[in-house]
Amino acid sequence: MTDLLPAPSRPDGRATTTATVVLDTSALVADADGVFDAYPDVDLVLPLTVIEELDGLKKRLDPVGVAAREVLRRIEGIRLDFGGDLQAAAPREVGGTIRVELNNVQTALLREHGLDADKPDNRIIGAALGQQLPGGPPVQLVSNDTAMRVKAATFGLATSEHDPLGAVRRGPRGYGWHELEVAASLIDRLFDTGSVLPDDPAAAALDGLEVNEYGVLHAGSQSALVRRTPQHVRLLGPDRHAWDLRPRNKEQRFALDLLLDEGVKVVALDGPAGTGKTLLAVAAALQQVVEEGRYSRICVYRPVVPVGKAELGYLPGTLDEKLDPWMAAITDAVYALTDERSQEDAARVLEEVRARGQLTMESVTHLRGRTLHSSFVIVDEAMNLSPQVGKTILTRIAADSKVVFTGDTTQIDAAFLSEQTNALTALVTAFRGQDLFGHVRLVRGERSELAELASQLL
Repeated sequence: MTDLLPAPSRPDGRATTTATVVLDTSALVADADGVFDAYPDVDLVLPLTVIEELDGLKKRLDPVGVAAREVLRRIEGIRLDFGGDLQAAAPREVGGTIRVELNNVQTALLREHGLDADKPDNRIIGAALGQQLPGGPPVQLVSNDTAMRVKAATFGLATSEHDPLGAVRRGPRGYGWHELEVAASLIDRLFDTGSVLPDDPAAAALDGLEVNEYGVLHAGSQSALVRRTPQHVRLLGPDRHAWDLRPRNKEQRFALDLLLDEGVKVVALDGPAGTGKTLLAVAAALQQVVEEGRYSRICVYRPVVPVGKAELGYLPGTLDEKLDPWMAAITDAVYALTDERSQEDAARVLEEVRARGQLTMESVTHLRGRTLHSSFVIVDEAMNLSPQVGKTILTRIAADSKVVFTGDTTQIDAAFLSEQTNALTALVTAFRGQDLFGHVRLVRGERSELAELASQLL
């Protein structure tokens, strides 16, 4: 959460609440579980327009609709606990109050600035402006809508984006690997012994590596690739392969090392299109399910982000046929892994694996109530999921399963999400440094020379 404005003092010398915080619909939907408790000792204000927008969103069948319904239930619970009326400020357990603002929308001021006072976003800004009183506490509008924050700032309103984790993020911008200059003696020792202890004085240059992060070590013309594990810093051995897929660069090598490590239960792969995130995850899944039998099945989940009217219900056919357009990336990955690179071979492989009950491909909306035992779970396009949905997925993973999140946080198509407020960023931020978690950002495109050039130039 962004630091709130300083609290003014009352005439009796006692401090008032820290601030008046006006919550926008986007902030509420982004964190239905925690947004009400994320701002202690402030007066929370919910414009009536926000309630109206939540009412319109509640019928959606995607995670946005789920969040809207949860927020409305929370507001209803607060209302009933306080006697049925939220026009007056209700006290909160974390300090401060909460109320619904019915009136006091500064429509004249909105029109003076050329804004349509009938548009919901503008009315929320107008309601925030209506909270500003001479000598009163400072007002802050919390919104995950960039355009709203920009417009509000033109009125002099303090604004911030709601952070579901309440933390300063490194997120997927941290690569999960680091280039490090070290002494040649350290590289010699690593090649001699295979590893060093993290507290070894000779390994002081590696202190910046967290558990399951990788180091690209350089000492003049010498180099080495290492991984920090809970016990030691070890030299990476020969390239690992999965389903005959061999890594083409160091990031893919790091990713396969994590994907094939049974002790790492949660893996996050982030990077631009064409870097091999989904391909690596699918290859590792096929290797460990079909070839090795380490897990019983592959479970693929993707968010269904509609474009225009292309909702699942509008498409013909069975559920599998409806999901086919969204699961095409998985089919493409299997195609790339087949010997002859043919759609027929890819379809045959998928059909055989499915017939044995070793593969399911579903929308994340069908995950509630499930427990995934002995499964290699792939959550593709995870940047289009909210942190709450990411949490739901993780809490379904049994002890004998593994889950891989893939995505590109610069390509978010889902409403109310940003680079800072999506499931992939939340996962990397919350789990960094945990023994059972690993993250690699892939940066080099391997799809084709054309795809890599387009990524760099356009």
